[in-house]
Amino acid sequence: MNEERDKFLTEAMGACWHRYNEEKPLMTYSLLAYLCEKCGAFILGNNDFSNDEDFPKLRAWAASQPSLSRLVEAHAGGSEKGPVDVAAREAFADALYALLSRKK
Repeated sequence: MNEERDKFLTEAMGACWHRYNEEKPLMTYSLLAYLCEKCGAFILGNNDFSNDEDFPKLRAWAASQPSLSRLVEAHAGGSEKGPVDVAAREAFADALYALLSRKK
């Protein structure tokens, strides 16, 4: 996980980069969960755009931004959700981070 990149991209999407105490998890049947101190959401953790669960959110957001259409097309990966290969997802997230961080 590239935490700096994923935090930047999460906030660029307008979402909360959660703050929580890892020492105080809430116990669920099979997972540890937390309450975000900033937004109050019940969470499992922050976004990790290299995994199957979080990457589609990033790709869908990028696809909804007209200014990012060329980047999305360049990293299509043959699927509506984008690339399934971890290295390809990382490459997309890295390219998006590089592009957006230059603009700020």
